[in-house]
Amino acid sequence: MTKTAIGIILILVMCLSLTLQGCLLLAAGAGAGAGAATVAYVKGELKTTYAASLNRTWDATLGALKDLQINVRSTKKDATGGNIEATKADGTSVKINLEPAGPNTTSVRIRVGLFGDEEASRVINRQIASKLGVKSQ
Repeated sequence: MTKTAIGIILILVMCLSLTLQGCLLLAAGAGAGAGAATVAYVKGELKTTYAASLNRTWDATLGALKDLQINVRSTKKDATGGNIEATKADGTSVKINLEPAGPNTTSVRIRVGLFGDEEASRVINRQIASKLGVKSQ
């Protein structure tokens, strides 16, 4: 084989390796214990699914924001879900969307700032999980 062919094969193996690592992470997340929340950060938004009702998750979310001293500006909730708009002490916006994802299961999406702040989103998520008494990733 030529050096070019070997180089191409190495690049393909590395790409495949990276792709499979993502699958293994998903599989590991799928096997998490009961009550554990699944978490993904994509395009500036942290998405979590909790094994808790919409009402319970809503209350935990508002409690988490209060604990973190994040000022809630507006809330809107009905049977189909809810939205919370808040502001951190430094003026950064926080938007949280909650939607039922099945019986006693709620999907929560958190965006901090215009483009997203993963660490700040994870801090809020951990506090919500703590309020719900579940394990956060």
